[in-house]
Amino acid sequence: MKAGYAAIVGRPNTGKSTLLNRILDVKLSAVTQKAQTTRSRIMGIYNKNDKQIIFIDTPGLLNARNNMEKMMLSDISQSIKDADIICHIIDDISSVPEQTILDMDECVKFLIINKIDRMNEQKVSAVINQYKGKFTDIIPMSAKTGDNVDIFIEKISDYLPYNDAFYPTDYLSDKPERFFITEFIREELYKLYGEELPYSSGIVVEEFRERDDRKTYIRANIYIEKESQKGIIIGARGKRIKELGTRSRKAIETFLGTDIFLELNVKVKKNWKDNELLLRRMWNM
Repeated sequence: MKAGYAAIVGRPNTGKSTLLNRILDVKLSAVTQKAQTTRSRIMGIYNKNDKQIIFIDTPGLLNARNNMEKMMLSDISQSIKDADIICHIIDDISSVPEQTILDMDECVKFLIINKIDRMNEQKVSAVINQYKGKFTDIIPMSAKTGDNVDIFIEKISDYLPYNDAFYPTDYLSDKPERFFITEFIREELYKLYGEELPYSSGIVVEEFRERDDRKTYIRANIYIEKESQKGIIIGARGKRIKELGTRSRKAIETFLGTDIFLELNVKVKKNWKDNELLLRRMWNM
């Protein structure tokens, strides 16, 4: 069979996570309108037609300002290093591919022009002509609608090495359930609070306990940097955190396929993005 690794890289909000979810037909990566929704690399395993493609959804390319963002960049670098194929996404016809990826000659690399459902066809063709020869292949697509995603998978398959499967064929990811629980909570938090709460929150699942006669118990801490942010999350008489809990619970129950009891606590921890111990707990769920 054919089996190999494909790293999905690009600037924040270009549609990397949407593409992974579309390929696997299941929600693994958090998707919101906010940049940097994905913070650590997420492995999604595609098994079909005698091929196994291990897609690696990476954080958005950025300039690191703190330890959290340095860890994000480290995840990107490691993903590129591990990959057999690099899939570089841009989502605007005026976007310029990253120079570091343009300069990589000794690798298979695809340029994905995403969100073509809202682009001018002639301008898309101009971008393809501009970068022809600088990438192994260039694929216009819409991860949101699914246009050309099947073509993308087939083209990747042509360049996969012949290998035995790296993972059992019923695996979807190498991440544990705790990791995806934090992803669902963080996604709902971004959606609910919008611009009120910038990139100042991190989540750790402190307890995850299956109970035979009752709902699975999950306790998670939401870390923020300022006392004022705590009030925003909790809301008047706890109304907003209750809504966050309800939304998160529904998403987690759908993913786990079981009823849960979700307890959310808000903790103020100044400069938590530079707290290496806490960051490693978030990364290694």
